[in-house]
Amino acid sequence: MSGTGLIPREDTRAPVRGHRPRPWRPVLYLLPAALLVGVVLVLPLVWAVVDSLHGGLGNYAGVLRDGQVRHAVRNSLFWLILAPVICLFGLLLAWAISAHRRIGILAAPIAVSALVTGLAFRLIAQPGDFLLGTNGIWLLLGLAFAWQWSGLAVVVFRSGLNAIPPGLVRMARAFGVSRARRLRTVIGPALFPAGALVLIIVLVAAARVFDLILIAAPGSDQAEVDVVGLHWWRFRDDLGPGESAALTVIQFAIAAVAALIGLWGLSREWPTNTADAEPAAGPRRRRRGRAVVVLAVAVWVVPLVVLLLTSLHTPRAAAGGGWWSGGFGFESYRQAFQSGGLTGALVNTGARSVFAAVLLPVVAVPAAYALAWGGLPRRVNHALIAVTTMVAVVPPQTVIVELGRVFDRLHLLGAPTALTIVHTAFGVPLAMLLLRGAFASVPREIVHARRYDAEPGSPLFAVVRETLPALVTVAVLEFVLVWNDYVVGLLLGGPEAGQVTFVLSDQARQFVTSESVMAAGAVVATVIPLGLVLATGNWLVRGFTSGVRPAGSRPELRQPPRRHGQAP
Repeated sequence: MSGTGLIPREDTRAPVRGHRPRPWRPVLYLLPAALLVGVVLVLPLVWAVVDSLHGGLGNYAGVLRDGQVRHAVRNSLFWLILAPVICLFGLLLAWAISAHRRIGILAAPIAVSALVTGLAFRLIAQPGDFLLGTNGIWLLLGLAFAWQWSGLAVVVFRSGLNAIPPGLVRMARAFGVSRARRLRTVIGPALFPAGALVLIIVLVAAARVFDLILIAAPGSDQAEVDVVGLHWWRFRDDLGPGESAALTVIQFAIAAVAALIGLWGLSREWPTNTADAEPAAGPRRRRRGRAVVVLAVAVWVVPLVVLLLTSLHTPRAAAGGGWWSGGFGFESYRQAFQSGGLTGALVNTGARSVFAAVLLPVVAVPAAYALAWGGLPRRVNHALIAVTTMVAVVPPQTVIVELGRVFDRLHLLGAPTALTIVHTAFGVPLAMLLLRGAFASVPREIVHARRYDAEPGSPLFAVVRETLPALVTVAVLEFVLVWNDYVVGLLLGGPEAGQVTFVLSDQARQFVTSESVMAAGAVVATVIPLGLVLATGNWLVRGFTSGVRPAGSRPELRQPPRRHGQAP
């Protein structure tokens, strides 16, 4: 130092002043979500468990002695097993697509309600053999469910594959690692965060499968494909309060165990391609990817084309021929709007969907920020994430009895505001999981640069600005889920709720004679959510996959930078 002529001097500048992180701030951020989810979901869930244990475990033994209940439980397990199978299929298709960019359209079927999906696939199968038999009805339902959700898996996994740094794969090849071992030790672990998120989303849909079976399976086949939620809805009056509660708790337990498997993947971290550049692909692979995308889109479009062609038939022509036959016209659309019920339902459903889509981020964003950057102790953070994951798959049937009692006493059954709050509560846990992953992927420098700002909440706003696609994703997803809801509105509001899916289900009672009118209503009911998903497709892809974060960025291990003059 003496040779350079530089003399070290003590830094006498005043330390940078700002707001220290407050230990109570993450609790404050979590409070709105905790109150909403706690009152609407957790307390009724606890009450259902208490009701089911009146008299000990006898209610569970009594329910499980019923052969029909055991059959419904086995079928419910089948749907939860189908969820990872669909995710695996999406992974294989994503691998075949390679680095093709324009794949967001494959996720469009998530905008189609389960009720409309069941209608479309029933119309496809009807000209063959209307009483399909055991194997046929299971194939029909499985294909319908896969059509609705496998496209989302393709999009998420493709983005996850693009995020793997090519250098890791090249290094593995250079060291002679076999393809199977690369898949097990490099590619597989890198896809855990993205795969776990899409698995939980599909598990939520599988745990709440209700209207798909109700509309797609003819009456004579519904007993064969019965599930716990549908069985409870049909026979809850024949069961005592204890056995009815036990049945719904069993339904929740099955879904919660499956969801906790997905939680293991959410906790994994892996290096990602932070430059977001897709790996180079040869001309042959690019051509193959384009061909797979074109083929997949063609298959994805078939149910919607069948639905549209059926709606363009006159009621007489639709009842006397197939969806491909003649007799086209707009009479079915005129009849769909004739009673005025569809118009009012569209307005009511749209208002609730918009309200819920706006309210959900207000509640979920602060809670997700607390889980990602709140500085909570690791065990507390992990416990909260586990609870959030389990609450995300709570079936409506488990909590609906107690909610119905409260709503009835307060004269809120069918009230739009009350239903919107319930819808929002059901959407908050899933939104927290998605947003937490996105928030945690924000570079720590951005958060730490705002943490000592004088303006309260500055780090939160900075994180939100960096993750706007994820915010759009949860809002759009909530709009679609509320718009397409059938179960919550049915159990808490009934026809008074004015849900568009109720208009369609009422017409399903005379399926053969009103199939074209019902198809016309289904087309109208699908245009709005489908258009919204297509319009925001690029944002949704980025939002669903923004939770794949670089290794070493685990928020609970991050330390704030030292202030000037502060000892290390």
